[in-house]
Amino acid sequence: MANGDYISKLVKGVRGEIESRPTEVQSAQKPGRKAASKAINPSIHDLIETIKNFEINGDSKRLIRMDSRTEEVLKLLSPTFGVDVTSFVNFLCWDFLENNPELVNEIKQSIQKL
Repeated sequence: MANGDYISKLVKGVRGEIESRPTEVQSAQKPGRKAASKAINPSIHDLIETIKNFEINGDSKRLIRMDSRTEEVLKLLSPTFGVDVTSFVNFLCWDFLENNPELVNEIKQSIQKL
C-alpha cells in the first residue's frame, strides 16, 4: 500500500468510514473514541495493556517478512491502540512458545541429535 493510501485509510478509520467488523457493536452515536471504546470487549483492553507493558529484554534484531494482511493490521496498531509493533510481535512469540512447550522441547531434541 502506498504511503498516500495508508494515510487515507487511517483518516477513514478515524472518521468511522471504514466498514466495521461483524463483531463490533453498531452504535447510533457519531463515530468517535467513546463509541469505539464501548465496542471493544473489556478483556481486549486488558490484553492491549498487557502488550503495551510487555518488557523486551535484549537488543537482538531480526528482519522478518510480513504478508500484506498482517502488515495492514500492524500499521494500525500504534495509531489506534498505542501498541508498539515490536512489543506486539515479541508478546505474540512469547505467548505462542509459552502455550506450546512441546515445540521448544522438539527443537531441543533435534539440536541434540545433530
